Amino acid sequence: MNFLINKKKKKLNEQVIKYVENSKIINHPIDTSITNFYFISNEINKLVNIRNKLLVCDKQSRKRITEKCFNLYCFLITSAKLKKKNNNFFKRKILEYVEETIARSIEKIKIEDIDKKLIPYSIYIRSEKSLGSLVADLNIACSSYLNKINSVRIRHLIIDKDEINIDEEWKKKHECFFNKKKLKIPISKHNYEYILNGLHKSSLRKQVLYLLNIPFENKNLNKDVINILKKRYDIATKMGYKNWAHYSISHFTSEKNNYDKVNDFLALVKMKIDKEYDTVKCSMEKTINLEKSTNMQVNIDDKKDSCVKLAIYDWNYYYNKILNKSDEYLINTYFPHAHVLKNFLIIVSKIYNFAYEEVKQEAGQERWGKNSHIYKIKKKRNEKIMNSNIMNGKNLLDNTRREQDKSGSNLLGYIYIMPYKDISFMDYFRIPLIDSLPNTCLICAGHVLIDYRFLSSVPIEKKLFSCSEILTLFHEFGHAYHLLFLSTKYNMYRMSNMPLDYAELFSHINEHVANNYNIMYNLSNNINDNSKINEYLFKTMKFDYSRLANIFSQSMLDYAIHNLDPYAFFEGHQGMVSCAEVVIRSIRGTRSKNCNSHRDSDKYGMHTYHENSYDHSLDKFYSTVEKYFPYSFSSHYSIHSTSFPYHFSCCYAGSVLSYLFAEMRVLLNFSTDNLSLKKYSSLVSFQRKFYEIIEDDLTFDANPSIITHALANKKMLLRKAAHY
Repeated sequence: MNFLINKKKKKLNEQVIKYVENSKIINHPIDTSITNFYFISNEINKLVNIRNKLLVCDKQSRKRITEKCFNLYCFLITSAKLKKKNNNFFKRKILEYVEETIARSIEKIKIEDIDKKLIPYSIYIRSEKSLGSLVADLNIACSSYLNKINSVRIRHLIIDKDEINIDEEWKKKHECFFNKKKLKIPISKHNYEYILNGLHKSSLRKQVLYLLNIPFENKNLNKDVINILKKRYDIATKMGYKNWAHYSISHFTSEKNNYDKVNDFLALVKMKIDKEYDTVKCSMEKTINLEKSTNMQVNIDDKKDSCVKLAIYDWNYYYNKILNKSDEYLINTYFPHAHVLKNFLIIVSKIYNFAYEEVKQEAGQERWGKNSHIYKIKKKRNEKIMNSNIMNGKNLLDNTRREQDKSGSNLLGYIYIMPYKDISFMDYFRIPLIDSLPNTCLICAGHVLIDYRFLSSVPIEKKLFSCSEILTLFHEFGHAYHLLFLSTKYNMYRMSNMPLDYAELFSHINEHVANNYNIMYNLSNNINDNSKINEYLFKTMKFDYSRLANIFSQSMLDYAIHNLDPYAFFEGHQGMVSCAEVVIRSIRGTRSKNCNSHRDSDKYGMHTYHENSYDHSLDKFYSTVEKYFPYSFSSHYSIHSTSFPYHFSCCYAGSVLSYLFAEMRVLLNFSTDNLSLKKYSSLVSFQRKFYEIIEDDLTFDANPSIITHALANKKMLLRKAAHY
């Protein structure tokens, strides 16, 4: 019996290899057990040996074999991520062996038969012998930094119930166990803005920021960041680039020839944000003055005149107040998990005009874990879209897909959805790890996994989707549907080198689809009375000016910190503060009034640390970039409590600008304002535009520059309000 099982597995592995190496769609659902690392690595080794024996003149055969090797390697990389809890050491060694084997082949027999820029990143680095050890050291440093970030324990805000204006049901869930008059609220980057918006006292808002950032102190994280920056700078300059930002933008985005224009582009976006924030700033001043005139208690930290920026925690509070945002928990009640997950595919299938059917799985035997779903996705023809694109010289079906249509197949592939992450007992005491973030990956041609990693509730039936989770639902599906289409058009290895801004474009388009009342109306269903969300409530969750500003700020932080020479910028800075440096830090809010402060506790348990014990090595950087923000960072701000560590620790660090490129491309070229499930014409119009963009070869050199387009249309961009 075991012999028959092994024979069946071997046959299955051979079939998988045949399909994967030729980028053909496996026409049935798969699971994580489909990958045999040893079997696939052995097949790659065979292909490399065959390629090495081919004559130099046989370029076509050599190219085809090289592409097969790359396809199988990319499949291994994805499979390693899917099986990361099992045999990590064994898999890592196999991957290193495969990378080394292919890299040696490239070095031995020149890669003239394939475009150098299409070589998978890890193999390219291994083939550059002078960079190998530097990159290995960098990876170790990034891993160490990430481990420190992930070891942080969560902190709690303990306050009286009447000190926060928030939903009563939410308050009941956060009552202190021994004192029902007080609340014990966990503080993390996932909820701190929500908490800030309900606190009337500035001192409490300041405490929230303190609790958010204090877990990251005394871990030498600033020094780790500077160490990583120096390693990246060494690698970039060794490769002939000015710095790591220059390298990343050139290597990972479609703007590789426009590095010198980035500063002008950022200045233009900043000008647009400032223009849109002018009204907000005026309203803030009026609100603050009104509170003063009515003798209300106004506790605004260190705000002595109108020229001084509000601290980040006060700015968030007043911004939310003037826009009259509703309590987010109230909005969440309109999006119970069962209804949202059931209706989400119905809605997006109408928007993008595809057919789907769920593959049945027996309870307890789900291929991708508990609560997972598998959907078979098929193309649907729309003659209005097809005729329009033919008239415009477009053809929505490439040669491969035309052949599939002739054979009667309209299969796009399978999407595997894993909604929730498993929660351990310790997860209730720590901030969600960096690897808890959602992700979407192409397993092989026509098979895409969406791992949303939403936090489940106990019981799961009471799970409510937050506004950010709904946005994530649309964002990741945008990636998945895009990948399904492209995987029928390109080899798998070419997908791994897709410019990041192009990859993000389709997820941003889908986020803007969610920013539509008709779509949210159909997705909602109140848990209490089955009512739909009304237009007033929707306006409070709709995108506002802060969306572009937030994307800009994260992009700016990443770009600015990688666009400098860390040796010169941080020269002589030992990280410990001196009295002379208080002057520099006063720009961003002094951490203490003098250099000899001691550790005290106020009634909220908030501490003041001895200045000479705190690492201030990034203060100069904070002072440099604060001018790009509408608020001051305050004395308790730290980049380590934001999404910064996620971007900073990956190989794409330095190219977070790709999110800004994608957003600006959507704002300038794509509108979802009139999209409605009831208006057939609006759906056709949207689909026509969407499939035109997919058909354009934007993945490589043909991609039109958004930087050039924005700078050439400066007046139009500033005049045009972001359609939020």
